[in-house]
Amino acid sequence: MKTIHKAARSDRLRGITFPEIVVAVAVFAIMVIPLYLTMGNVQTDTKKSINYLRAIELANEAIDYVKMLPVDKDFKRNADALSGSILIETGSDFEAAQIPTGANDYYKDVLEPKIQYSSQYNPAYFYRTIEVSDLTGTGYAGLLKKVIVTVYWDNDVKVNNIHDLSKKTRNVVMATLVTDWKSQP
Repeated sequence: MKTIHKAARSDRLRGITFPEIVVAVAVFAIMVIPLYLTMGNVQTDTKKSINYLRAIELANEAIDYVKMLPVDKDFKRNADALSGSILIETGSDFEAAQIPTGANDYYKDVLEPKIQYSSQYNPAYFYRTIEVSDLTGTGYAGLLKKVIVTVYWDNDVKVNNIHDLSKKTRNVVMATLVTDWKSQP
């Protein structure tokens, strides 16, 4: 029969020591902390990208609506109807606004009445302005309009100053030319 020496048996039964546990936790922390910080940065960048794309959507939407308008004496007023906040204040909270089509007869056959923006626009407090100016020249005086759409947004706007553009730190600007090609001979 074999005898097991006391020293050999204690090596086999020996468990993990405290210093080994500390080293393993330190190595794990060294690997996990940068990964965690990177994931947080990716999430922040994704939110910024989403808001930027939503702002581009809102600017494109305004340009598309303006292009449906006839270029007449009310063109600027009708285009200005698309300016404003994408949110409406409801007490201490915000609610998505309706797309402003009701005041404009040109949209009633094209768009559903009372379309509301998605609540996904709420966290960024989007605000849109539309500038319309005439282009002058010999051959196209009065027929071409320059339309500039600016969409502002910020994630940190308080209820009382949602309309204060100086607080909006990010913006997207898009411009287009609109012509009244239907009135051409």
